[in-house]
Amino acid sequence: MTTAAAFTAVAAGGSSGWYAVAQYWIALLGAGLLLVDSAVERLPDALTLRAALGTLALLTVATAAGEPGSPLRAVAVAATAGALFTAFTLGGMGMGDAKLAVSLGALLGWRSWHAAWLALVTSLLLGGAVATMLLVTQRRHRKSTLAFGPCLVIGTLVAGLVTSV
Repeated sequence: MTTAAAFTAVAAGGSSGWYAVAQYWIALLGAGLLLVDSAVERLPDALTLRAALGTLALLTVATAAGEPGSPLRAVAVAATAGALFTAFTLGGMGMGDAKLAVSLGALLGWRSWHAAWLALVTSLLLGGAVATMLLVTQRRHRKSTLAFGPCLVIGTLVAGLVTSV
């Protein structure tokens, strides 16, 4: 059901060609990462590495096919997202989130700067809302950890849905 919802969001975004294939790739692996991170608060390297390599390969094919989008911006956003989320690890965020941010950043950067910013803001707002809800309902306390991978995946899907290439 999670994968079907992710695929529906990608389809509703209206992308086509190899860029759409890259989006479906992230939707497929993102759905798995969302479920794993929600269950064990860990993003396995086997999936985050495949997400990054597959996304970069598919965006390279999209570039070769002359599809609209910016490979330079994709690399810039991927590098920036990786560095930003690596810095966030100093505050307690996990390295899995930083690794996932690279592939999500590349995908969003291909689309636009706006998509990348929208995904970041949406992810952070969603994470804050979830953390607040868990605190208010006393299911977690102030020092508890939160699986942020699901917020990143959902933020990316939202940005892909409401922005265009």
